[in-house]
Amino acid sequence: MARYDPLMRYLVGLDLDEVSLSFAEVESILGRRLPPSAREHQAWWANTDSHSHARAWLQAGWRTERLDRGGERVAFVRDRASGVAEPSAVMEGYVMRSSDLGPLARRLVEVEAARRGLDPAAAAAALLDEAALERRKALMEKFRRLSPRVSGDSTDLIREDRDAR
Repeated sequence: MARYDPLMRYLVGLDLDEVSLSFAEVESILGRRLPPSAREHQAWWANTDSHSHARAWLQAGWRTERLDRGGERVAFVRDRASGVAEPSAVMEGYVMRSSDLGPLARRLVEVEAARRGLDPAAAAAALLDEAALERRKALMEKFRRLSPRVSGDSTDLIREDRDAR
């Protein structure tokens, strides 16, 4: 996970168009202290994607405004022009806009989020993990049928594939 992904996920999950955070609140979201340059240099908070910390809020569809270094506060404003103005699922730097999903997929994520008490991003990830596991099970079953020597362990499958060459 990238260092500033927690901030990205936090911003994506907001249903607000603007939020003002203290530096301490940003640190709490990140689970670590901000670097000294965040307190010393206004440029650290610039809306430029040449730095990983700024990419986090820009990719989430936000920009910084009204920085108060002395009072240690910064306002994040939703950037409607960015194309990421709607809630998204974010994981390790990937942003999936809910509009990328069809209505049935969106409903499935909503139902799963409510059922498990998760945010939509975590529910989408859980659904993908389950689908990947089911797909792996189906592939392993197919390989077992096609090759009785495969024990079910994927290392046997890899060895068999390697040795067949």
